[in-house]
Amino acid sequence: MARKKLTLSVRGDLLDEIKKLATIEGRSLSSIFEYMVFGRWAEALSRELDLGSLEPKNEFEVPRTRPKGLDAAGMVRKLRRRGY
Repeated sequence: MARKKLTLSVRGDLLDEIKKLATIEGRSLSSIFEYMVFGRWAEALSRELDLGSLEPKNEFEVPRTRPKGLDAAGMVRKLRRRGY
């Protein structure tokens, strides 16, 4: 699908937070926007198909082969070093 440009007007503090999130996750602003839209689409589809929540509710629902998530402690250290 072809990409299109989009111009948004948002509060400066909100844009700063989104940029921090993008930097921490190593993603572009566009990919964060796409991820948010996809997440809403996936949740709606899950409700429509009566699949329940797509996120595990406890450690027993997490597959052993699931990749590990972000290193939260490491992200906090990076933010502190950068003065956030």
